[in-house]
Amino acid sequence: MSYSETFCEVHDVLATLKPTAANAAVGVHNSGYVSLADYHRAFVWLGIGEPGQGATIDVALTQATDATGAGAVALTTPAAATKNPAQIVAADIGEHVGIEVRSEELDVTNLYIFINVAVTVTNAAFYYDLVIFGIVSRYEPVGVTDFLYLMP
Repeated sequence: MSYSETFCEVHDVLATLKPTAANAAVGVHNSGYVSLADYHRAFVWLGIGEPGQGATIDVALTQATDATGAGAVALTTPAAATKNPAQIVAADIGEHVGIEVRSEELDVTNLYIFINVAVTVTNAAFYYDLVIFGIVSRYEPVGVTDFLYLMP
């Protein structure tokens, strides 16, 4: 990676979840299932914003066999612990949460290659940003400047 490259230039954004005032309300907000078939790893980034009085956020990662969430189960580490971070509270304002998901943590033998991030907001509205990045592509990028131009 060159020193002039930014994180987003070398890691592909797979999904974003940026709730506005209306949908940062109490409830469950899902990123939607995204495929990791083309990546060895994923990075889930959560930026913590302004909370309402007593608001909390819980984050849960699940894996499934397709984009509709078929056969969804909790995403666990090889040691069978969940990948979910501790509950986020008002004191965490301005903080960042990062969760790495490796392909060996997915049940690929049973075709679990899709992940979803569920953000549960309780008690009051809580602003946050969520982005899922695909990291370490399984395939080389296609060159766009080394083409051959043939004159007719």
